[in-house]
Amino acid sequence: MSASGGFGGFGGFGGFGGFGGFGGLANFTGLGGFLGQGDTGSYDAATTMGLLTTSEALGHLAGIAPPPASDVLQMNDPANMSGWAVWVRGSLYLSEFMRGLAWQVPGAAPDRVSLSFDGAPLAVLHRPSSQVIEDQCRYVRDYAALREERGTEIVSQLGFPTPYFAMLLGLHSGQHKHTFELITATQVVAAHVAMVAKAALAVRRPDQIDARVQPMLPTPGHPAFPSAHATEAYAVATVLDHLVKSWGSLADEAARRALIYGLAERVAVNRTVAGVHYPIDSWCGATLGSAVGKAVLNRCGQQTAIREATYIAADHDFFHLDFSDEARAAERGLTYAAEGEAADAGPAFGWLWSRAVAERQGPAPQGG
Repeated sequence: MSASGGFGGFGGFGGFGGFGGFGGLANFTGLGGFLGQGDTGSYDAATTMGLLTTSEALGHLAGIAPPPASDVLQMNDPANMSGWAVWVRGSLYLSEFMRGLAWQVPGAAPDRVSLSFDGAPLAVLHRPSSQVIEDQCRYVRDYAALREERGTEIVSQLGFPTPYFAMLLGLHSGQHKHTFELITATQVVAAHVAMVAKAALAVRRPDQIDARVQPMLPTPGHPAFPSAHATEAYAVATVLDHLVKSWGSLADEAARRALIYGLAERVAVNRTVAGVHYPIDSWCGATLGSAVGKAVLNRCGQQTAIREATYIAADHDFFHLDFSDEARAAERGLTYAAEGEAADAGPAFGWLWSRAVAERQGPAPQGG
């Protein structure tokens, strides 16, 4: 079977604002961390009545002249984006991205899901064997020893770990509001793509396989493979890595980029420490997230070849050092096509990228 498209009404992920975490019950839009941002809301009753009586008293002073023609907004113009509420832009980013996603599951003996973007291959994710899943439970049990050390960190990452990325790059809301918006947009689309793969592959959580695995968090209400946290973290790391290079203003750029991927690894592994994911979930999520991050960059107008990734799960722990080295990754079940294709740019993401680049951290390059 095959399906494609977006999830305008799919969600329930407010609060913490992410599919990867629990979220809240108020957000049924699928917009995650965008929900309500910039919404004008309503006034209290006294202010509402005061505005009513004031408008009645002053209305005659406004005259009857119509607005000049120059005040009419142009249709379908990205320049209008700055006037929309953040959550409205979030809906546009999601729609612009998801129109390119398609997936297929073979009908006769399904054992994988194949994802494509704008018609080009994105990733082929194979369902792990029962033996691999069973063997992976020992890692989950062993990682529980780190819970006391990482407990607070894990709970604070139930949703999108944006503050952790902000810490590494010295981001703050006054200077980097569009960079934060780009991070959130990437997380939201990555979460949606992860759910497609999860639903297709349908892998049970560790505590549903091994009674000795006792998670420190409630078992999430969706399958384990791939990890949405890993998908989101590696998608953001891929986009931020390119953004930092585009800034070109950080004297310690190489160190910052290394930290970004170190954080992505830690966010992924923390879910195994919590007892809700196998290491292979992180492998699969990092694979999918890296591809999603490149797709986001293409939507931003940053032409980036996406080489189709194929992941066949084997019984290994997850380390970024292994994942980032193609030879080591291949020994652990992850391979790439020799060549890749770029995807289409989009006006909404293009508008956002231009503003995030303008928020460069550090001094501007000389002559620029």
